[in-house]
Amino acid sequence: MKRAVTVVSLLCAFAAIPAASAMEPYLPKSAQAFGKVDANADGKVTAAEIGPRAERRFTRMDADKNGDVTMAEIDEALKRALERRRGRIMAKLDADKNGTISRAELDKAVEEMIAAADADHDGGVTLAEAQNFRFAKVKKPATGEQSN
Repeated sequence: MKRAVTVVSLLCAFAAIPAASAMEPYLPKSAQAFGKVDANADGKVTAAEIGPRAERRFTRMDADKNGDVTMAEIDEALKRALERRRGRIMAKLDADKNGTISRAELDKAVEEMIAAADADHDGGVTLAEAQNFRFAKVKKPATGEQSN
């Protein structure tokens, strides 16, 4: 039962599409994201600090560069984000590169993720270890792929 919950949780995490929300203005909720937006490090985020990020997203979505973003342009941006996400999922989980993810491949990915995040090697991952693992993954050197 515990393994089934883990598998379902992992699949749910992969099914979420955070890129969609990244296409509209939002307030950062994690300390790391907040720090990136808080340009003057005063502990407050202003419209002037969020504006440039929102403008860059708007410009990327405005495919015909006419100054307006249509539903079709949003649909296309979401489609591209979904395709990138699908590619990342397949790259991570489809170990034999046959175009499908087997239960064995999923189980191996879960085990590797737990082992990599388990800093004290006690067989389990605490919230702190999970947060540190997530931040460590974010801080890895870029491989040419843009994060969403």
